[in-house]
Amino acid sequence: MWSVYPDHFALFGPTTLPAHCYVRLMLELHLVLPPGPGRRAAVETALRDAIRTGRLVAGTRLPSTRVLAGDLGVSRSTIVGAYEQLSAEGFVASRHGQGTIVADVPTGRTGVDDEDLMGPTPTWDFRPGEPDPTSFPRREWMQSVRRIVSDPSGDAMAYPDPRGRIELRHALAAHLARTRSVVTDASGLFVYGGFAAGLGFLADAFRQRSITRIAVEEAMLPMHRIVLRMAGLEVDPIRVDDQGIVVDDLASTKAQAVLVTPGNHYPYGITMSPDRRAQLVGWAELAEAWIIEDDYDGEYRYDRRPIGALQALAPHRVVYAGTASKSLAAGLRLGWLAVPEELRHPLTAAANLRSGVSAIDQLALADFIDRGRLDRHVRAMRRTYDRRRRQLIQRLGAEVPELTPNPCAAGLHLCVPVASPRVERDILERAEAADVGLLGLSTFHRAPETRAGVTIGFSRPPEHAFAAGTDRLVEVLRG
Repeated sequence: MWSVYPDHFALFGPTTLPAHCYVRLMLELHLVLPPGPGRRAAVETALRDAIRTGRLVAGTRLPSTRVLAGDLGVSRSTIVGAYEQLSAEGFVASRHGQGTIVADVPTGRTGVDDEDLMGPTPTWDFRPGEPDPTSFPRREWMQSVRRIVSDPSGDAMAYPDPRGRIELRHALAAHLARTRSVVTDASGLFVYGGFAAGLGFLADAFRQRSITRIAVEEAMLPMHRIVLRMAGLEVDPIRVDDQGIVVDDLASTKAQAVLVTPGNHYPYGITMSPDRRAQLVGWAELAEAWIIEDDYDGEYRYDRRPIGALQALAPHRVVYAGTASKSLAAGLRLGWLAVPEELRHPLTAAANLRSGVSAIDQLALADFIDRGRLDRHVRAMRRTYDRRRRQLIQRLGAEVPELTPNPCAAGLHLCVPVASPRVERDILERAEAADVGLLGLSTFHRAPETRAGVTIGFSRPPEHAFAAGTDRLVEVLRG
């Protein structure tokens, strides 16, 4: 059988098709012909319907008349006649040496499926959350991938352990112990398609243990709040001050777990103080509650060596969460949880039903870590991002002194408070007009009027465009 599977795109030369059309190599085409006489009319109807509904898109190359005739069990002349009729009607176009191609005709599709849910990318992108895409160590990563797929045993092609490949869990256990002081072993690590996916599984495991309320920092990534609520948990927002989450407020709730970003609060950029860390762990011990530590960019600290993970203070009470989204690339969709023993069984049960992370990517990351390449890459990017951070703070201080960032010695973004929500809206409107990507603090609050300001990520712009992008950013802020 043949079915639509666009695999190769190449510009199509002069023909009756519009110049913007592309030729899509047709590998399979599934057609259902009704029984009875009139085979040519049946083929025409099936093809016409497939084109009208958008199942066959403009530029798709149809099978040759000989191949399609053999697959459908009809004579070649039947297919030739059908193609000629559809060509006369404008549904397809034929050209010697190029076969028969679907023409650009109106379809029944609405175009909604083509919408990019992530939205357009600004020319000058200072939104926080992702590393410079041009910094990804492509050559070294491909070397790791080649080693994995060249394994004659083919082990990488099998279904992986739902907890994650054992090779990656061993590599992560050693890496996290060395770089983040995390106390765990391979049996306590679970690999997911990013932190949000892991958080969803963890919320399911909480529900299995009759945990229904979780506290969060009052300002947070909105997606994480949504994930928790979709899992059926009640979410209690807790104030954050200059030392981190206010544990006294937390203790007054009925929350049985809390999600925090102690290494670098998102988005305020606050590092939780040692006293507050001890107080938070004390609350968890007393309440027999769980702490989820989102260490999303803990590798990046600029005033001293990175601060160790909170998890090291209470490995039996803290679920540590890490990700490759900031150290390598968000598109890898690789994250992990270091889980206390008491939570491992319910997490394994949940993961076994619907887990799915590419085994090849997991093994490539394990190889990348074992060869020391992740350490080298993070060290190099730490120097790059520190330089960008300093340049940005210097430019703001010299040219926009009324906008003073919060103290920032870690992470990949600055938090810049402003006088009022109106000022925040004005800045964001000017930024959008100038095609500069910024996020307002209102994005991260359940109540948008709580605090006003903008977050400026300095990791996303490509290195060659950072200086020009900073010029455009300063113009916007000076307005």
